[in-house]
Amino acid sequence: MRKILALITGLLFMTGMLVSCLESEEIELSSYAYILSFSINDIKTEIPSKTSAGKDTTLVRTTYGRYYTFAIDHVAGEVYNVDSLPKGTDVTHVTVNMGLNAGYAYYYQGDEAKIFSTEDSIDFTNPVRFTVFAADGEGSRSYLVRLNVHQTDVDSLVWTRVENNNFHGGRMTAEKMVQLRNQLMVFGEMDGVPTIMGGNLDGDFNYAKKEWPLMINKINHLLGVDYSSIVSHENAVYLLADGKLYSSIEGVNWTAESPERTFTSMLGVVDGKLYLNEGGTIVACDPYEWTTTNRVETLTHDWETVQTVDETLLPVNPSVVAMPLRTNTEIVRTTLIGTPHADAGKEVSIWTKLSTDPVWTYYSPVAGNDKGCPLLERLTVIGDNSKLYAFGGASKDGKLEAFEAIYTSTDGGLTWLKQKKQIGFPTELKGYNEPFACMKDATGTIWLQCSDGRLFCGRIGK
Repeated sequence: MRKILALITGLLFMTGMLVSCLESEEIELSSYAYILSFSINDIKTEIPSKTSAGKDTTLVRTTYGRYYTFAIDHVAGEVYNVDSLPKGTDVTHVTVNMGLNAGYAYYYQGDEAKIFSTEDSIDFTNPVRFTVFAADGEGSRSYLVRLNVHQTDVDSLVWTRVENNNFHGGRMTAEKMVQLRNQLMVFGEMDGVPTIMGGNLDGDFNYAKKEWPLMINKINHLLGVDYSSIVSHENAVYLLADGKLYSSIEGVNWTAESPERTFTSMLGVVDGKLYLNEGGTIVACDPYEWTTTNRVETLTHDWETVQTVDETLLPVNPSVVAMPLRTNTEIVRTTLIGTPHADAGKEVSIWTKLSTDPVWTYYSPVAGNDKGCPLLERLTVIGDNSKLYAFGGASKDGKLEAFEAIYTSTDGGLTWLKQKKQIGFPTELKGYNEPFACMKDATGTIWLQCSDGRLFCGRIGK
């Protein structure tokens, strides 16, 4: 404490002299104290390694500080980097640049208080408290500055087996997994019986089982369910049965939507609308569009004809991934990808749509492209951090085992790279070529359930 008082006393003395010298000019010094800007300089991290001959060596990795933006929260008194530094970055000797509106700042390193200088090498292993003093020496403000560092490697995928999830015996087939509000719901058939299982994502995951009465208003049985068509939107689940569109708010009782129309397949939810294939014509509607007539609210469906397509080119059981563009985060690219129609050839079917475009664009296969997405059984694609991740069962050509690898694409699905490190699956899944269901929930957690009830959750490191 004496060290701090000595520092402050010295600075106040200097400030007092400055004020006395300027009294004749009647300049009033500000009492406000703020951090206006904060940045870090490059950080060099030494990483132990070995040469090809097996000798010990050291690699030096540079983390370029100019690429990291810092948020300054004046209300909470916090300063932090928005994007985390790479895993393993040495933050024990960091030099920083800090812009102040006026005055000076001091900080603690252990029990020692120091007046801040851009030449200082500061240890940010733990958050560092900075106190900023105004030009008049009286006003002050405190900020807690922290450097966020990845705890896992970027693009690593860490899986956890969810034990004791109370999966109710039997084997699920034709599975589809969706999130409805805070519930993880799996639809399918268990030993031939239509079944729905769900668990609460807010706490310890615990399945509850229902055998679907699959009824519409508890009167007529719902037949010919296309399990691959099931999607969730807003507070309801939608599916196709015998070509008709149905909705449910809990997954048990179903209501017919636009019964006069017959659809070929469900494409998915894009920009808040349901997109469906109606015999070679892509149509869309807002399923939650209400109109008011004579003070009575009515749910109406105004169907929009989007475009006419060769429906043999549309994917079967598609994955729908929506992510903002790297170059303009206000524009969202939606990728529709899946197994091609039987008559469409041997290439994965990929369609894309920008939020600024009125129609979809088909990615025609490129001759000689050896970096295409492999054609896998039950092909599943998710998106995360501007990348597409594809995986599934065994490849159609028999060259790849089920769950052998994950493939990633950074160009919207044109080219794919096989991931050999950090990205993969639990060992027990390799070679598993049975039905499974997979989805990424609203928090970024990836859920994967096998037909025998094994449940895994994973998260991609950022």
